[in-house]
Amino acid sequence: MADTKDRRQPSPELRALLYTDFDGNPADPDDVIADALDDDGCLERAPGLTAILQDRAADPAARLLACCALTSWADPLGYETVLQAAAAPDDVVWRGQSADRFFSQDDTFGQLADAVGASRDMVDERGTAELRIVAARALLSLADRVRFDRHISSLLFHEIVEAARDEIDATVERGIDRLASGEHVPYDLGLQLALLTVAMKTYDAPRANDAMIRLATARPGERALRELADATGSSLWLM
Repeated sequence: MADTKDRRQPSPELRALLYTDFDGNPADPDDVIADALDDDGCLERAPGLTAILQDRAADPAARLLACCALTSWADPLGYETVLQAAAAPDDVVWRGQSADRFFSQDDTFGQLADAVGASRDMVDERGTAELRIVAARALLSLADRVRFDRHISSLLFHEIVEAARDEIDATVERGIDRLASGEHVPYDLGLQLALLTVAMKTYDAPRANDAMIRLATARPGERALRELADATGSSLWLM
C-alpha cells in the first residue's frame, strides 16, 4: 500500500482495524490485510471497515484503505465501490489520497487494481468470482485515462484477460491515439499500454504485434519500449 494521509494519523477506529495485528500489536495495514485471510480475521473486521467506507464524513484516505481491504477480501461492497469509482474516476472522494513512493504521483487506481488482483484466492469462498471479473474489466477500461503504472499487471491474470478482451482492445486503441496526438499525459501511459499489448498476445498475437508497432511509433517512452523488448526478446524496439 502506498503512502496515505491516514497512515500518519489514523483514527482510533482505523488503527484498531488495520494498524493492529491479531495479537494486539502495532502492524502495517498490508500485513493485517494479508493475515486476515489466514484466520478469518476478514470476517471479524469487515463490519468496522464497512462502516468507515460508507461514512461520508470519514477521512477520504481512511475510506480508500477500507475499500482496498474489503476488496482484497473479495467482499461484495469492495467490488461495488470499485465499480462506482471506475464509473466516475474524476469524482472519487479519495482521489489523490495515495501517492506512489517513487514518482510522488496519485496511485489511487493502482491500489484498487492491486486489491482486485489480490482477491483471487478468496472469491470462491465468498462466491464473488464474477464480481471480481466485472470490477477488473471496469478498471481496465480506464487504463488510457488514469494512472495505474505497473499496478495494471495486477489485473492481468488469465481469467481476467480472457473476459476483458474487448476492454483491453478498446483501451489500447484509445491510448495509442492519445499518445499519437501529441497530447501531454502526466503519467506513463506508454508503459500501461505496453503491458496491455503484451497481455493481448495471449488471445490475438497478430493484433497484439500490430498494436505494439503502432505504440512504438507513437513515442511511448523508454519504459514502454523496454517492456516490449523484454516481452518479445528483441532489442530492436530500443533502436
